[in-house]
Amino acid sequence: MKEISKSSLKKYKSSFYDDKNNQIAQRAVISNGIYQSTRDYSAVNLDQNQWSYEIDAGDIHSQEQSGRCWLYAALVLAETKMAKNLKVANLKLSKSYLYFYDKLEMANSFYQNIIDIRDKDLHSKDVQHILRVKQYDGGYWHEAANLIEKYGVVPESAMTETQDTKNSGSLNSILNEKLSIDAQKLRDSKKPEELKEQLLTEIYKILAISYGQPPEDFTFDYLPQEDKDKKDDDKKSKDSKKDSNKKNLKTIKSTPLEFWQKYGVEISDFVSLNFMLDYKKSKWNTHYEENDVDSMYGKKYRFATIQISDSVKKSIVKQLKNNEPVWFSWDVEKQFSNKLGILDSNIWKYNELYGLNLSLDKESRGLYRDISSSLHATAIVGFREENGKITHWKVKNSWGKDRGQSGYISMNDNYLEDYVLDATIRKKYLPKAVQEIFDKQPEIITYWK
Repeated sequence: MKEISKSSLKKYKSSFYDDKNNQIAQRAVISNGIYQSTRDYSAVNLDQNQWSYEIDAGDIHSQEQSGRCWLYAALVLAETKMAKNLKVANLKLSKSYLYFYDKLEMANSFYQNIIDIRDKDLHSKDVQHILRVKQYDGGYWHEAANLIEKYGVVPESAMTETQDTKNSGSLNSILNEKLSIDAQKLRDSKKPEELKEQLLTEIYKILAISYGQPPEDFTFDYLPQEDKDKKDDDKKSKDSKKDSNKKNLKTIKSTPLEFWQKYGVEISDFVSLNFMLDYKKSKWNTHYEENDVDSMYGKKYRFATIQISDSVKKSIVKQLKNNEPVWFSWDVEKQFSNKLGILDSNIWKYNELYGLNLSLDKESRGLYRDISSSLHATAIVGFREENGKITHWKVKNSWGKDRGQSGYISMNDNYLEDYVLDATIRKKYLPKAVQEIFDKQPEIITYWK
């Protein structure tokens, strides 16, 4: 049988009406939708905000209409550590500063990759892959780490958000169109390297007009936490308070890189873990290097494939207790209540609604590509422990305070095991067996071949 016949359609319809539960489910879904009809209310813990341990991770920010979650999540670690080192209650670093250089680096990587394989046929898989992934908003931990190590960081006051950093659609469209035009120019040019410099100058101009100029140096005024607390308790006159504030105000004059190197954290100490296999990274406990198009030319993505275990969870706890959030990515389209701010493997009972098995195990989801393109990166900043076992993880999101639990998400431990795809942990906190994986030479994988 190759086509759906009328007799088959009749059989399908008859099978549906033979089971009265199907009609009950139909009425519920038509009236209320799939989510409301399948939500398991027992998965909604009424004490979502009760935590055994949590980091003071500062204010909730919003990435607005842009795909910068990976950058926001990485900067949770930077902001938390730098705030502690500076002794300030809350530090907000500029996302647009690193966003500017991410776009510039991606353009450079794209141009150089086009030049490197300019002699290959336009229709080859290599060329077509590079043309397909010109530039984009998304990214991973290692891309944020590369940017921070090269360009440093600045306070948001030194480079604020613009309409195009908050809503990236228009500029992304313009950049991708320009890169397509430029790819043709580079393939036709007899001096592609010289041409590349001209093209990057044009990219810089576009970014500077849309995002503003990234500062080469800046001045940052702040009030240390101990002084702020003293000020709040001060019962002196208004004029006295004003004079006191002036006296205690501190000023930093710095370059972005010096600012990071002095008050940041050694970012190279953190390693990337991948908790899912696919058709290329098909072995557990293996060190891989992704030899693929990257956002920064010459930088490669290295990671280890491991299964989530109690020892890995203990590593996360160790990092949290050192006041260091944990960057991780997950499949935003799986078992997530955005409104409630809950990640729980059992919150939507699709299987019961349809009377079918609609769940693959984690390994099969990777191998059979049951992963959405809507991956999301956030940061673990706390945990709840009951009877010696961690039941939930506190997650700082980047969608503003009006989403979830005042901007935070409660992640059930079952979700960590089932749907978390990647995480970044300080190497020394990992079990010795995992550390040793990173000591081995990585196996090279290239996705487009």
